[in-house]
Amino acid sequence: MSHSNQQFIPSSFTDLFKDASRPYAKPSEPFEVILARYDLCEDMAQMLCQPSLNMMGSMNITETDVLDRTLQGLLINPEIVSPSEAKWVLQRLSELLNWSVSDLPALLDRLQEAFNSKIAPL
Repeated sequence: MSHSNQQFIPSSFTDLFKDASRPYAKPSEPFEVILARYDLCEDMAQMLCQPSLNMMGSMNITETDVLDRTLQGLLINPEIVSPSEAKWVLQRLSELLNWSVSDLPALLDRLQEAFNSKIAPL
């Protein structure tokens, strides 16, 4: 299959569309869908850079606090980005800002679980 768009999509993003138990299987979505989702998530991470720095400075909070608040905001409307995409956006945001949050994946999992438990239906 030939794709006229030669944009690079990192494997960290394409892995979101693969079954973890079958790492060599094809993604669950067509290339065009993955590319559109990647463009959205990359743009979102880029867009969040300045607001994240502003939040940190004006509220005098840590990088971890900024990521916590940002993840909560991203998870409010899963129709825009899925939970796994939201975590990818925060990982990319951390890269763009050169933040070295120790054990970021585990932190994001804990934040997501805590957020999900707050909004779980009664």
